[in-house]
Amino acid sequence: MGFLISCGSNSSSTGPDTDPDPEPTTGTLEITTSTSGDDQDDGYEISVDGSTESIGPNETITISDLEEGSYDAELTDIAENCSVDGENPRSVNITAGETTSTSFDITCEAAANGKIAFISDRDESEDIFLMNADGSSPTNLTTNTDYDGLAAISHDGTRIAFVSDRGDSHGLYVMNIDGSNVQLIKSGLSNAYFAPSWSPDDSKLAFVDESGGDTEIYTIGIDGNNEQQLTSNSADDYYTDWSPDGSKILYNSDIDGDLELYTINSDGSDRQQVTENSDADYDGRWSPDGSKIAFVSDRTGNDEIYTINTDGSDVQQVTNNSASDIAPTWSPDGTEIAFRSRRDGNGEIYKIAADGNGSPVNLTENVASDSNPHWRQVE
Repeated sequence: MGFLISCGSNSSSTGPDTDPDPEPTTGTLEITTSTSGDDQDDGYEISVDGSTESIGPNETITISDLEEGSYDAELTDIAENCSVDGENPRSVNITAGETTSTSFDITCEAAANGKIAFISDRDESEDIFLMNADGSSPTNLTTNTDYDGLAAISHDGTRIAFVSDRGDSHGLYVMNIDGSNVQLIKSGLSNAYFAPSWSPDDSKLAFVDESGGDTEIYTIGIDGNNEQQLTSNSADDYYTDWSPDGSKILYNSDIDGDLELYTINSDGSDRQQVTENSDADYDGRWSPDGSKIAFVSDRTGNDEIYTINTDGSDVQQVTNNSASDIAPTWSPDGTEIAFRSRRDGNGEIYKIAADGNGSPVNLTENVASDSNPHWRQVE
């Protein structure tokens, strides 16, 4: 649940309560919520004078026995794809013997609740699709002859960042979750093969570029401003993933001779090595609670999915198959991992329990090549 957006107050006083007490000492606050838009929240919390009560998305409740005076009323527990129109918190004045009314108007945007974005060439060109977590209802979001891929769903579920070679050059783009309102964030990327990563507040993207000659990690605001280079060395640095708390960015590098996982602070300082062995470890993804990392390694002779604690301890193998298993992405609750595999002869999206127990489930069983899943990380 997420950030509160606000801009105005709507409060009024109506006539006196029907309480016959000739000298009332308390008043009543009447609170109304009105929610509109797509993917509406299922309810909120309203806090007044230190106490909290539940309120539905379109409901009126009353809070009685409030001493005369000024109070802050705050609507909380709001989904990240929803925002409040008006001041929040807002000041309300309680008059003894009267009922004061205030209303909160909430607008919700379409959001990819628990859905998985992926790339597929089922329509002859590589496009971005969105499907439910069980593989049902795959929807084509981009339809053109250019490459669109490596989609990353924003934390609030309302937008997708992706890379594309539309416009005669590789570029970083953002669009609405339904494929509308495509916006170019940065053009002239030297490649379009590494997915961007959203900061937890959805204000920035981490991405990879090698325009300067070396493959380096950068961040940029989603308005295309404030680009910053985070790494600068002769090694290949790529596969970014922002930590859930926003403090670090996970990536892989061959700076020590072979591919290993590293973290840096979001300002580019304090590089820390996570994995250390003679095999290739890459494409790391933080778990939703930030305690583990899922990654790909060829330490058994072919690419498999592993998990590791963020301090580099307790490596666990999740998949075990002669095919190549790559591109892990965590479910929002951290209990499952989706990934791409060729174990059925062509690229498909599978999911498996994060501890490796049970058999993988094929989510995209068709003759097309499906790859690079990204599971929305927040419910």
